[in-house]
Amino acid sequence: MRGSVSRAALRRIAEELLRVDYVGTNRQICGCTLRTSYGLPCACELGRYRVGGIPIPIDVVHVHWRKLTMEVELEVGEDDGSEVDMTAAMDELWRRFRSLDVIGKRALRSRVCELAYPTMITLCPPPEKIKTKGGVKKKGKKPADYDVYRDPSYHEYVDKASQSSQRQSQPSQTSKKIKLSKKQPQFILQFPNHIRSYIEDVVNVESDGNCGFRVIASLHGYGEDGWPMVRREFGLEIIDKDRSTLYDKLFSNRLSAVRESLMIESYGSQPPEKWMSLPDMGYLIANRYNVVLVCLGNPCITFFPMTSSHSPNVSIYCIGFVNHNHWVQVNMKEGFPLPPVTLDWKKFRSHIATT
Repeated sequence: MRGSVSRAALRRIAEELLRVDYVGTNRQICGCTLRTSYGLPCACELGRYRVGGIPIPIDVVHVHWRKLTMEVELEVGEDDGSEVDMTAAMDELWRRFRSLDVIGKRALRSRVCELAYPTMITLCPPPEKIKTKGGVKKKGKKPADYDVYRDPSYHEYVDKASQSSQRQSQPSQTSKKIKLSKKQPQFILQFPNHIRSYIEDVVNVESDGNCGFRVIASLHGYGEDGWPMVRREFGLEIIDKDRSTLYDKLFSNRLSAVRESLMIESYGSQPPEKWMSLPDMGYLIANRYNVVLVCLGNPCITFFPMTSSHSPNVSIYCIGFVNHNHWVQVNMKEGFPLPPVTLDWKKFRSHIATT
């Protein structure tokens, strides 16, 4: 990234790299402060790139850090001291643009716009102004249209109940008991009984035919809106010359259909043939990102990487299939039981992946 990203951003990333050794890929330990505050890859993201042996992509750095320049604009008619013909390069750029699908065209257009309009930024104002001033006027009353109110925590409820019981020297048997109930995560009843106690939260995404790719993009640190990048990376994974033989065996006569399902003609809602489907996409996810993919649905199944060796810091991506047509992100507690591993992994894995 040197030469494309400001030195201030590089220093922050270098400082964040020092945290990778003890943060690993755990988001809860990381806190993701650098990502949310500065738009730069945080320790858990850098940990995933280290585990996968992937260089830090330039696209994960916010455009703000890539807009800085020290070039001086030349006056009209002034010679810059060099003669450069851009005709051949522009022709090649147009040829490449026309050969890409809609995802590739959008990505290439974004890069060209950054060069053509360096003073423009991608930030936009919020759709409506949020009231941030003011506090709670009356004790115990939630103010309307304000976002500064905080519900009491679990411990505050318990402390309040304990203080109330101490003030009552002879508590009545008919006194009301404070009931502490925890709201169950959405869709939890659609998962097997033995796994529900291990589910911390279920994160829903937009259901537009790209929901599966949205979940994977969110888990991988791209954000939910990074689903086009996930589709494109899966397409590159299938044609990877080092793994083409593997996918020929896995998909057999379905290889062209899998590739076709990744390519879309336009953004927005997608037909069923463009949805993420398992087990086909499960192999691409595990191999491309070097992660363990756990699917909770019907059936429940686990996908291991097929071409890489075991790593103690390997990430586990857990997804769930609900309503017979929708993918969600499932956050699990540590130590949850893994579903059975795919039979094709045992059949087609490389020797180094056996560990």
